[in-house]
Amino acid sequence: MTKLYKLTSALLMLVLFMGCTKKEVDTDTKLSYSFSASNLNASLSSNASASGAVVAAGTNGSINWSTASINVAKIEFSATKSGSGAINLETKNLYLVNALKPDSLSGTVSIASGVYENNQFNLTLASSLTNPPLLLTGTYIEASGTKIPVRFEMNQAQVIKLEAKRVEVTAGTYVAKVTVQLNALVTGLTASDFGQTTRTGTNNMIIISSTINKTLYDKLVTRFTSTLSIDFSKQ
Repeated sequence: MTKLYKLTSALLMLVLFMGCTKKEVDTDTKLSYSFSASNLNASLSSNASASGAVVAAGTNGSINWSTASINVAKIEFSATKSGSGAINLETKNLYLVNALKPDSLSGTVSIASGVYENNQFNLTLASSLTNPPLLLTGTYIEASGTKIPVRFEMNQAQVIKLEAKRVEVTAGTYVAKVTVQLNALVTGLTASDFGQTTRTGTNNMIIISSTINKTLYDKLVTRFTSTLSIDFSKQ
């Protein structure tokens, strides 16, 4: 009986060891997050249908973004993996001091090879002690050529849901690339949305926040989600 007990215990330990070893082997892939901004210069016309077109930097009648920072409190990745069912992974506290830098990588999680469907990324943008969820600075250039500094501070938390197509993952490194197309912020707006604003300081800066120029703030916040897209690819 003692020998049988010892043999059974040994087999149990072997099974547990193999199970643990298999779990470690399964997470053979790294998933990182990349952020890039594009279309920094967009038209602002008296005709709403003409606003939002990509233009050359410095064009009269345009908005030109020059700096951007994003404070991502949390990214939740959920998907359905073939043979494993639903998975949920979480990455916290990603701060991008220069979101205009191409492919700024931040945050990595381990995943397993396989087929992933229903891929969803929930981005929670929130304030930290020192940083708002989103801060953009740039210049509004009137049709006359007058240049006016702009500061857009999205100082309210936002949860943004993005979806990626079905992907077959093999061992290696993958990137979930979030692209921000900034021209979409002003699509459907007009020059008067920026022209008829309260100006601040000696340089007449247009500050756009939840307390200053709130009408324009609400329009930009409403459009912000439409500026984002995500693509899941192997490096």
